[in-house]
Amino acid sequence: MIVTDKKYYMDNMLLSKLDLMIKRMEGTDDNILPIDGDEGQGKTECTVGMCYYVSHKTGRPYSVDNIFFDLDEAMNFAAEKKEQIIHLDEGALGLLASQWWNKNQQKFIQFTMVARKKKHFIVICIPKFHRLPQYIIEERSIGLIHVYSRKNLQKGRFCYFTKGSKERLYQDWKRKKIKNYKKHYIFHGSFVKAMEKVFTAEQLEEYEKKKDQAILNLTRGNKEEKKVPTEREIKIDIVKGFRKRCPEITISSLAKAFNVTSRTIDNYIRVGAKNETETTKGI
Repeated sequence: MIVTDKKYYMDNMLLSKLDLMIKRMEGTDDNILPIDGDEGQGKTECTVGMCYYVSHKTGRPYSVDNIFFDLDEAMNFAAEKKEQIIHLDEGALGLLASQWWNKNQQKFIQFTMVARKKKHFIVICIPKFHRLPQYIIEERSIGLIHVYSRKNLQKGRFCYFTKGSKERLYQDWKRKKIKNYKKHYIFHGSFVKAMEKVFTAEQLEEYEKKKDQAILNLTRGNKEEKKVPTEREIKIDIVKGFRKRCPEITISSLAKAFNVTSRTIDNYIRVGAKNETETTKGI
């Protein structure tokens, strides 16, 4: 079907899923939709088409300002605003730093929990779905889209996974390390390049500058990095930051998101408070 004032094609079945997500946001729900695929398969093109469709239907703004390459910037935006479209394009950075994903697993959890009450529409572009935390894949995301090339030649193809089928896909990966897209998808279709229809030449140039700067920052960060924090240190820091942003969150909710006990979260909070006190004394 030809959609929006930009007049580009979108698959009818995919439109029905987006319309359902829009209806959810009219209530009290947000929507988190991961989209994965190899580099160069069109994750960003597909995402821009979906985000602009939601913008056109809901009146929510969508421009290059809604596209983020930095997780912290996206988190701040999600916390400070409500009912926004957030396009997190981490796919552009995924091949540059394998350690980046390991260090930011818990930040992704924090990002989605901060956004829960804000009724955002969030699309997360990632190289591989299993790099996201299990909590996001199995519990927080409304679905999953995988983009690919038909017969490794024809780009612009996708397959869609519902909440149940993406969980089965993830469990196959967890148990057998198999990405069994063909077995679990619900429907498939095609998409077109939407960026040149949605954005002006100046906006496309701005997008490329943002992406280049993000890659430069990542490269510089890798060179300057001396000590890689442990997973426990990362979790303590995330819990401390999250408690400052959303003090109303319960310890049991954090424990479920981090897949640990409430006692562990309580310990993280105590250690974080102690570290902050010691840092303050040293100033």
